[in-house]
Amino acid sequence: MGEMEIEGLKYYQIGELANLLNISPRTIRYYEEIGLLNSVKRIEGGKRVYTDKDLQRLRFIQRLKHLGLSLSEMHELEAIYQIHRTNRKVLPRLLELLDHHAQKIDERIHTLTKLKKEILSYQEKIQQKLNMEMDSQEGEKKDARGGHHKRRSNPHR
Repeated sequence: MGEMEIEGLKYYQIGELANLLNISPRTIRYYEEIGLLNSVKRIEGGKRVYTDKDLQRLRFIQRLKHLGLSLSEMHELEAIYQIHRTNRKVLPRLLELLDHHAQKIDERIHTLTKLKKEILSYQEKIQQKLNMEMDSQEGEKKDARGGHHKRRSNPHR
């Protein structure tokens, strides 16, 4: 069933909303349960319907999640909003949280850079070991064939 209009407003059912946002209906219900999405309306028969405002809200939640905020941090922002009913108090806190996450990313980059160096240096050791093995095998083959014959065929060594 396509989108509905009730009193001139566009409404979505949970399945449509989930498709639009590429998340599961279960996730949307979970966000409702924990109070991140609380303007949800129901129509007769208790069926949930969602507005464009809910859609924007879920997009915002997805964005924050992508940027590394935890659900409890989002909860904190929601609580601030509920108390003050304005984003003027929410946004400075959001900036702080994003700062904190950016710092954590710097730490992770540092750790990963170190790990990559370790991997490269270990690969080098393995390669050297492998080359030594190959060289000693080559030597054994030469000896088995009477290596002097090999040398004569290539005087420019």
